[in-house]
Amino acid sequence: MALKEIGLRHGSQAHLGPGLKMAVFSIREGWDGVSPEVLVAVKDDREHKVKLSPGDVFPVGDQTWRLERVVDGGGDMPGAVFARIE
Repeated sequence: MALKEIGLRHGSQAHLGPGLKMAVFSIREGWDGVSPEVLVAVKDDREHKVKLSPGDVFPVGDQTWRLERVVDGGGDMPGAVFARIE
């Protein structure tokens, strides 16, 4: 069950709680059978990057998030929508 959805563009970040951040490094839109791909930087008790396709689940501290979809962010900047899940 999704608790919360957030949308981020390339170079933007979200503060998800004390000491918890997620930032989008890059977004590649899908084409000709190639899935979209999002590179996310996560900061919790450590800093690391995660390469995601829609539907992939990843931890941020004690939270669990899923990349829902890549969307048209307006102009030439795609966006990514993430959902916090239980």
